[in-house]
Amino acid sequence: MHKHLSTLLSMTWNLILIHLLFILLTPLILHLGYFSAVLTLCYVLVLFIIGLQRSHALNISPLKVLAAGYFSQLPGIIPSIFVIFKDLFPFPVVVFEFLVQIWQTPFYPVYPFLPRTSVADIPLYFMVNLIISLIIPLLPAAGAYASKSKK
Repeated sequence: MHKHLSTLLSMTWNLILIHLLFILLTPLILHLGYFSAVLTLCYVLVLFIIGLQRSHALNISPLKVLAAGYFSQLPGIIPSIFVIFKDLFPFPVVVFEFLVQIWQTPFYPVYPFLPRTSVADIPLYFMVNLIISLIIPLLPAAGAYASKSKK
């Protein structure tokens, strides 16, 4: 049991570190305009590769990699819940909006490619911001699944 928890925490920590690295790299490359979207593509590729390699190295299942992915995205998921259900809270959720935007910095370079539209008076890019933390964990899990299926 201890080994299973340790591998889950190790995978979670790896994914958090990668995410933080890309949060730091994104502002450095944003001045490249549309070309900066390559960084987001690199991030997506790195997540897949990490799932592929670390699941094999740690010998953990794709489901456990998916769980680690969701644990690593809690800093984006929790504030998103507050923003989505803002009408249920007796306080303003501006701080949570800020946290969601900061956490999803690695995806900023692709937002200019999105159509300039809104859903319920919320810009599309912000809606993407709110749900991206639920999608990101699928990338390393897909890599882990590919690792297990190639055996």
